[in-house]
Parts: sequence; structure tokens; C-alpha cells
Amino acid sequence: MRKRAVVRVVGALTAFAGVTMLLPAAIAAVFYQEGAALRIALSGFTTVAAGLALYAAGARTHEVSVRDGFAIVTLGWVSITLFGSLPYLLTGSIPSISGAFFESMSGLTTTGATVVADVDDLPRGVLLWRSQTQWMGGMGFIVLSVAVLPLLGVGGMQLLQAEIPGLSADRLRPRVRHTATLLWTVYAVFTATQGILLWAGGMTPFEALNQAFSGMAGGGFSTENASIGAFGPFVQYVIVAFMFLTGINFTLHYSWLTGRWSAVRRSQELRVYAIIALVATAALTLLVWVPGTVDGFEESFRVGLFQAISILTTTGYVTADYETWVPAAQILIVLLMLIGGCSGSTSGSIKILRHMIVAKEARIAMRKLLHPRGVFVYKVDGKPVSADVLTSVSGFLILYLLVLVGGVLALTLVGLDPHSAMGAALSALGNVGPGFGVVGPSETFASLPAGAWWVLSALMLLGRLELYTVLVMFTLGYWRR
Repeated sequence: MRKRAVVRVVGALTAFAGVTMLLPAAIAAVFYQEGAALRIALSGFTTVAAGLALYAAGARTHEVSVRDGFAIVTLGWVSITLFGSLPYLLTGSIPSISGAFFESMSGLTTTGATVVADVDDLPRGVLLWRSQTQWMGGMGFIVLSVAVLPLLGVGGMQLLQAEIPGLSADRLRPRVRHTATLLWTVYAVFTATQGILLWAGGMTPFEALNQAFSGMAGGGFSTENASIGAFGPFVQYVIVAFMFLTGINFTLHYSWLTGRWSAVRRSQELRVYAIIALVATAALTLLVWVPGTVDGFEESFRVGLFQAISILTTTGYVTADYETWVPAAQILIVLLMLIGGCSGSTSGSIKILRHMIVAKEARIAMRKLLHPRGVFVYKVDGKPVSADVLTSVSGFLILYLLVLVGGVLALTLVGLDPHSAMGAALSALGNVGPGFGVVGPSETFASLPAGAWWVLSALMLLGRLELYTVLVMFTLGYWRR
């Protein structure tokens, strides 16, 4: 690993993050005359200065190796998270370093868990910064998952490389820059469209901007303590539509917008995603309507639809307390937390593509029992899946479960009861937001001890960066030449 080259790129990313802090500072100063605006701006200038110092200390490089890529992704995310906590600390919105780091990590990983007990008390500039971190983290992950992680061979993401011809692990920069530009364009257009529709639906411009930033990222931060439950049916339906879109591979969005319908039609993952969303919506609707948990079929449908899509896409918005629902509905919520959306989307968790590959592998294994000499080929969208990808996906699933169990154990050791520990770990590792128990949909993470915040921050980072990207840096082989 070329350490100085990594430091230079991490410095550039950090400086860029500092520049983005000036937007909420400017809006808070110009439109709301908030005293917090100066402190947010100071956070931005401090971050820019630190980033430029790292950039100057680094070394220029024309190529980025796979080994360098792991360090840049992981250390860059940690650096931006660390400096992203400054607006919370300097404004006094979150006085503790542990809480501010947790909030910053939750935002940048688009988890949406919060340690803020009363969102209404936050300055407008801080509210906008929270939502903006999710917007940046969501797009940042799309670029990583579509353009970078396939080249690093992370968790079977190599399958996405077929959507971006010309990419190679030896020459990351030119094609990644082109791909990132296309993805940013699609992302920005969707965000603007959602914001306009939310504004037309009765939100103030400030509320619409925040919810568009957070919703498009699959984030879950809201400007209201009641989350999206504080707004009317039209707003909820608009947000459901865009949450569903965020769960789709963004290369398919680009293909659709440019008229390449064949890529959309042949996507098995998209079809499975749509089927899961429909089945989950129907099941949750019946499970809240038949027992009378929610009055009226339309409201039951809206609540079931909203929570099914919100949890499946790991956005984490809520319009109802699902812990008051029948046990079958709560179990379905847990299953959706473990599924996630499509690969190459803003969604977290395991992802549908990986579940598909494992299901295909299990099916072929059973067919081999009947036909021992048969030759079977794993295919996704008509393309063969290599043995390396199968191994990577299987390893990812095993590692995901091991990290989940380890997270639950660590949380119980710092004082959480098993029910709450499981809910919090599922939420953090899957980048979902709400969990169960003391971190349920009607609660926040404010009551947790500081030790739990650090454990959950680590789980959020691991989940967002697909486990391997972070964990490989803790192996001896990574540091050996």
C-alpha cells in the first residue's frame, strides 16, 4: 500500500466534505439568521484546512491499486465521519464526542439512527447538515458499489462490473470519473423531483429539501420527531414511490432514462425485488387490518406499504409503531431487515442479488443429488457466475451473520438487554435505522450508553462498506508486500 498516496486522496475527500458544510451554514445564516450558522461554517473551514494539510502531506499518483482502494474507502469514510461530527459539537446540539460521532456515522452510512431525543430543538442548519450527510453518503455508496467495489472483488459485487464496460482494476480513475458523473446526474434529478413533489404536497421548502436529501439516500433522518407520520397521505405516497426507486440498482435507472430497456427487462434482481415488495406489502396490510390494529383498509394499506418499502430499502422512515403489531408482522419486519434492496442501490443489508445467488446454489446442489454427473451452470441475467463470485457471496453471508452475532454479544456486554441488542445490531449492520426494544420505531438511541454508540458505529461502517472492505485491513496479508 502506498501510504502517502492514500493520505493524499483521503485529504482531498475530507476537504470536499468541509466545503459542503458551507451550504447548511449559508442557508441557516441567510434564511433563518441562526447563530449556529457561524459555528457550522467554522466546522467547514476547520475540515477544509485539515483536508488540505493531509493532501499536501501525501504523494501524487496516477494509478490506484486494489490495495490502496481498500484503505482509501475505509479511511476516507472514517475521516469524513470524524470531521462531520464537528457541527454537532460546536453548536452544542450533541455535546458528547461519542454521540456526535454516532450521529455523523449514522448519517453518512444512511442508517438514520439518532441520539437526538427531540429533533424539534435542533437549529435549522444542523438539521440540514444531518440530511445532507445522508445524501452525500447515499451517492457515495452508489459510486462505490457500482464503480469501485466490483474491482475490489467485495462480496460478489464483481457481477456489477458487466454493467460498466471498460473498467479495469489497473486503471480506476478515468472510467470511475465518467461513471460517477452519470450516477450523480440521475441521483440529482431524482432528488430535485422528489423535493418539488413534497413541496407541492404541503411541506415547507425547508422540510421538502431535508426529506428529499434523506429519502433519496435511503437514509431516514427527518425534521419531525414523528418522522413521516407527521405528514399527510400524499406526502407518504410520494416518499414510498421514491423509496422504492432508491432500492433499484442505479445503473438500471440510467439505462431506463437513456432508453436501454433491454437491461431493465432482463434484470432478475429487479423482478425479485418487485415481488418481495408486493408480497411484503400485502402481508403487512392484512396483518394490521384484520386484527384491527389500524382502522380502515386504506390506512392499513398505506401503513403496510410504507413500512414494507421503508424497511426493505433500509430507509428507516416510520409512520407507525410496528412493535405494537402482531408477532407475525414483527417477524416479517426482521426478515425484511435481513434482505435489503438491489445491489448498486442506496439500500443496505445483505442485498437481493446475494440471496438470489445463494438460492441458485442451493437449488443446483439439490439437483446434483439426483444427477451426480450432471454439469450445471450458475447464471444471473443469462450470464454465468464464476466460482470466485460464489465463494465471495457465501463467505459474505457467513461473515455477515458472525458480525451480527458479535455485535449482539458486544451490546449485551455494555448493558443492553438481548431483545434490544438484537434489534440495535440488526438495524446498525443493515443500515436500517429503527430497531426493537429500547431502540424501537417510537424511540431513539439517546438512552444507550456511550459504549453502545461506538459498537453500533462500527457495525454501521461495516455494513455500509460491505464488510470485506473494512475487515481486510485487519489481516496480516494486507500489510505484507
